Amino acid sequence: MRRRTTYLGILTFLVISMSAQATPFTDEAAWRTAVGNVFAFENFDSIVAGTSITQLPALGIAFDPLNDGSQPTVQAYAQTGGMVRSSPNNLLNDSDFSLPGRGPYNMRAINPADLVFGVGLWNVGGDDQLRMTFFDSADNIVEQVVSASGIGFFGIVNPLGGTRVQIDFVGGNGYAPVDDLQTAVRGTFEPNPVPEPTSLSLVAVALGTWASARRRVRT
Repeated sequence: MRRRTTYLGILTFLVISMSAQATPFTDEAAWRTAVGNVFAFENFDSIVAGTSITQLPALGIAFDPLNDGSQPTVQAYAQTGGMVRSSPNNLLNDSDFSLPGRGPYNMRAINPADLVFGVGLWNVGGDDQLRMTFFDSADNIVEQVVSASGIGFFGIVNPLGGTRVQIDFVGGNGYAPVDDLQTAVRGTFEPNPVPEPTSLSLVAVALGTWASARRRVRT
């Protein structure tokens, strides 16, 4: 019985270690699979252009002010330029279309008791790259992912959850239109991480070892 308990402990440790890894994505379908295809979605097309965004209650997130104290705004592609993902609107870190932009986006769960464990969105700037960073409660970096240049999906799934999620810039002019924002916030959704092949192999070895030890104990 003691040996059986030991192997169960090893198996539990491996599974927890595997699922605790934050996973970056540049493929939307893979990101959606990783959150179990249960997520909230906003394409900003039903929001009036020019609206300042402080919260998106359906997504469970709130936005911190930008560097100048203003909020991100919904704007029409006709004003922001870039590559169209879903017309007519996108989200912009500016309000008067002046360059450079007014700083990075910072998102948090509306409910302080919740955590954000999945964020995905599209960079539609047309040229610059964007970077997503998950931070923990001590403001330490958990994981990062960088978008493609021009237009492209990027996202993170982190089963431990992030307290703050920042979207900032890799070079460029800091002007960052984004679209098709998708979130999974703890308290509303449950994580369903996709294990990496190496992690699956470790679990398989642990299961085999535990099963073998169990057979010996019974004998």
